[in-house]
Amino acid sequence: MLARPCPAARLLAPVAGLALTLALVAALSIAPSARAAIGTAEEALPAGAPRVVLAFLPLPDEVPKDVPAEPPLVFRPILERLDARSSLAIALSSAAQGQYDQTQALLDIGQGTRVSLSTYRPKRPPDLALVRDGRRGGVLSGWLEQVARADRVPARLRPGLLGSLVPGGAAYAGVRGRSQREAIVAADGSGRIGEVSIGRAGDVASRARELLRRHRLVVAGLPLGARGDRALDRLIADRAPGDLLIVMQTPPDQSGAQLLPVGVDGLRGGAGALTSSTTHLRGIVAGIDVLPTVLEHIGVAVPADVKGQPVRVEGQRDAAGLESLADRLRVVLPRRLPALWTLLGAWVVVLLAAALVADRRGVRWAMRIGSLAVLWTPAALLATAALAPARSIELGLLSLIAMALGVLTDRLIGWPRGAAVPAFVGLAVYAVDLAMGSPLIIRSLLGPNPLYGSRFYGLGNELEASLTALLVIGLGAALYGRGRSRGAAAAFALGGAALGLVMGAGRLGADVGGIFTVAGGAATAALLMLPGGVTRRALALAIVAPVVGLAALAAVDLATGGDAHFTRTILHADGSGALADVVQRRFELAGRALTRGFMPFAALVALLAIALGIKRHAFVLAPVDADPALRAALGGAVGAGVVGALTNDSGPVLLLFATFLGTCLVIYLRGDARLARR
Repeated sequence: MLARPCPAARLLAPVAGLALTLALVAALSIAPSARAAIGTAEEALPAGAPRVVLAFLPLPDEVPKDVPAEPPLVFRPILERLDARSSLAIALSSAAQGQYDQTQALLDIGQGTRVSLSTYRPKRPPDLALVRDGRRGGVLSGWLEQVARADRVPARLRPGLLGSLVPGGAAYAGVRGRSQREAIVAADGSGRIGEVSIGRAGDVASRARELLRRHRLVVAGLPLGARGDRALDRLIADRAPGDLLIVMQTPPDQSGAQLLPVGVDGLRGGAGALTSSTTHLRGIVAGIDVLPTVLEHIGVAVPADVKGQPVRVEGQRDAAGLESLADRLRVVLPRRLPALWTLLGAWVVVLLAAALVADRRGVRWAMRIGSLAVLWTPAALLATAALAPARSIELGLLSLIAMALGVLTDRLIGWPRGAAVPAFVGLAVYAVDLAMGSPLIIRSLLGPNPLYGSRFYGLGNELEASLTALLVIGLGAALYGRGRSRGAAAAFALGGAALGLVMGAGRLGADVGGIFTVAGGAATAALLMLPGGVTRRALALAIVAPVVGLAALAAVDLATGGDAHFTRTILHADGSGALADVVQRRFELAGRALTRGFMPFAALVALLAIALGIKRHAFVLAPVDADPALRAALGGAVGAGVVGALTNDSGPVLLLFATFLGTCLVIYLRGDARLARR
C-alpha cells in the first residue's frame, strides 16, 4: 500500500519543483568550460574502468612573417616535443592513402578504414563544423553530406564508427577561439558528440580529465606552443594506471602527403618505438590504427571491416632515425622522373660520343650499353637508397653506376646472354631486401612510398611490373639457343611461381595483385616455349594459374601468419562483398589513372609499340635468328604489362614499365655488333 503524502509535503512540492527548474536553467546557462565540471556520482565511470585520452597537438597552419631566426617553442617540430617526454613511445603516423586532405585524415581516424580520395564523389569532404546542441553535447554540421559521400565509395566506410562503439559515446575538450576540427574524431555515426567542453587554453587538460570521469574516450584539442606542451605534461602526469594517452599532431591544413608524429603513454612495452600490423615498419603506424588501439584498450570488439590494426611497442625509439626516414621519403617521388631522364640523357650522350668515335660500330655498342644500364637500374636504385645522397649526387650516381655495370656486363658476358646478368642480380637483391623487411626498397626511387599510405613495405605496382619483366628477360637470355622444349616452358612457369610467391607472400612482397601480373608474363612465355605450340590444355592451365596462385598464397599467409592486406581484406573479410568492393575499387582507380595527365598518350604509345613489335617480329628478332626463348621473353613482358594493367589499380603504369623494359631488350638485341658491318 502506498503511503499518502503529508500536507507539508504537498505544500513543499511546488516550491521544490520551481527550485529544480531554476537550477536546471542556471546549469544550461553556465559557460561550457564550467559546465564540463558538473558531474554526479551516478554519472562517473566504475573505478578502474579503462579509459583513453586522444590529444591532438597542433602547429600553426601558417608561420607568421615576423618569426625570428630561432623560432620559439610554438614552431618546434612536434616529433621533437614528443621525444622530449621520456614516458612516450613514439612513431610517425601515415595520415592518408594517396592524396592528403585534413578533414579526411580526421574522418579516417574515426572510421578506422580509408581509401584513396579519388574513389570519393565528391573528392573532398564537406566542411564539418562543431555546433552546440543546447545541452552538454554537440553535433557536426555537414555530417549527413559526409555519410552520403562515404556510401558511394565501393568499400564499407562508417564515418563516426569510433564514437559509435565507445560505450556512452566520446567527449571532446577544446580551446576557445580555435576551429575545433579535432572534434570530428569524437563524433558518432550521426555526427553527435556526447559531451563538449570549450574553454580557456590554460585548463584544457583539467577539463579533459574531468570529462574522463564520465567517458571512456575523451578527444582533446590542445593549444599551440608552450601552453600545448604544459597541457600535455599535465595529461601525462595525471594519467591513471590502466589509462591510455595517445597524443598526435593535428593534421595540418596543408597540401601534400603527411607523416604526423604520434606518442603513446600506457602501452605494454613502455617508451619504445611504435609499430602495427598495418605497416610492419618500426616507427611507422597509420592513422586508422587509432580506432582499434582505443577499442582494444577499453575492451570493445573491433569490427571485421576495420582495416587498421592496434599499435604496439617494438624496439627502441629513435626520433632522429624517424626524421631521417621522413626526409628520404619526401624526396622519393620528386626524384623519380628526373632520375629516368638523367639516365636516358646519359645514354644519349654515350650514343652520340660512340657514334663520333666509332661510327656504326660505336652506335651498336652504345645501344647495348644503354639497354643493359636500364636493366641494371632496379638493382642500382637500392645502392642509392642505402646512400641517400643529395638530389644532384643521386641522379648522377645512379646513371654512373648503371652505365658502368652495363659496360662491364657487355665486356665480360657474351651477347645476347648478357641481359640475364642484370635481370637475375636484380631479382636476387630484391628478394634479399624483402626478406629483411624492405629497408632499402621503401627508400628507393622505384619502391612503394610509405609517405602515401598505400604500402609500407614490400613491393609496389612499378616494381611488380619491372621484376616480372626482368624475370622473363633473364630466363629468355639464359635459355638462348636451346630451342623450344617442355623443360624450357617449365623454367618460365617455375620461375613465375617462385616470383609470385616472393611477390605476394604477406611477409615478403605483400602484393597480391602481383600474382596476376607474374602469371600473365610467365604463362605467356611458357606457352610460347611449348614445342607443340599452344594447346587447349596448356591455355586452360595458363588461365587457371592465377587462381591456383591465389590459393597457394592464401595457404602460405595463413600458415606463416603473414597478416598482410590480402589476409585481412579477403581471407578474414566479413561477407563476400569485400572481394567485390576490392575489384570494383581497383577498376575505378585504374580507369582514373588512365585519364590523368599525359597517361592517355603514353599508354597509346606503349600499345602502338607492342603492335609494331608484333607486326615486325621477324625484323626485331633477326639478330638472334628468331630465337624462341628471346621471343618468349618479349611475349612475357607484353603479357605482364597487359594483364597487370587490367588487374591492378595503377592500370597503365604497369603497361608502361613492362613495355619499356621489353623495348630495352629489343634495343639490346638490335645492338648486335654484326649489324654494324652490313
